[in-house]
Amino acid sequence: MKDCLFCKIVKGEIPSYKIYEDENVYAFLDIANDVFGHTLVVSKKHFENVMDCSERTLGKIIASVKKIGDHFVKDCGFSGYNILNNSGKSAEQSVMHLHFHILPRKEGDDFKLWRDFGESGKTLEEVQKELVMQDEQKDVLDYSSFKEDCTVLYTDGACSGNPGIGGYGAVLIKNNGEAEEISGGEKLTTNNRMELTAVIEGLKLTSERENVKVYSDSAYVVNAFNQGWIDNWKRNGWHSSGGGEVLNSDLWQTLTALVEARRVEFIKVKGHSDNAMNNRCDALATSFYKD
Repeated sequence: MKDCLFCKIVKGEIPSYKIYEDENVYAFLDIANDVFGHTLVVSKKHFENVMDCSERTLGKIIASVKKIGDHFVKDCGFSGYNILNNSGKSAEQSVMHLHFHILPRKEGDDFKLWRDFGESGKTLEEVQKELVMQDEQKDVLDYSSFKEDCTVLYTDGACSGNPGIGGYGAVLIKNNGEAEEISGGEKLTTNNRMELTAVIEGLKLTSERENVKVYSDSAYVVNAFNQGWIDNWKRNGWHSSGGGEVLNSDLWQTLTALVEARRVEFIKVKGHSDNAMNNRCDALATSFYKD
């Protein structure tokens, strides 16, 4: 952002006393020089505040904040640290660029961060009633309700541009209701490769000879097994009937090996519709490049 103070510091247009830098953050000493080691950790990409930042990106920033704070404790003789953030003008945010304050602490340093705020004027029950996240709780999927008499794997792949940056997402649900989400992606890939990768990474979490139902909205994946394409490709040395090499043969061979070591059933579902599990996998997949 052109006139942002912190953007200028990140770009080196304004000098600073740098403490740490990585691909996500730039950390430097606060010019106030009040508490010894008072460090500002700012996002390299301009976000106004926490509310303006995606969960995925915020997680990376917080990881960097922790790394710096832990460095103060492990390497600099401190025994703890405070992490502070102001998001929004009403929360006393003065520079509208996402940043965190780290205050290194030592036993008996006499620095008192918290003052006596008094009482809110309402009981905790009243406060809870006003603030509890009811709508959010309704949106949380109960994965145990999707369990079957075997392991269930929902998968999806997505791509921004084809080829382009892409992601995959999968939810694995055991027959006891235990569930695991996985996701990832690549900077240059295709939608079909991400669809295949989602199934591969999901099946890697299962055991040999395990019964697995794979639900996918990809006809490319499902039809390859249900309509015998895989058998024909294998007979032809992973070449199509036209003689050319099968696209994505590296992934197809990996997936085929996983499938042959298990009892796998492929089931086609409608994408971007009312299938809650497919929609969850889509959200996991697209989060890789939307962030």
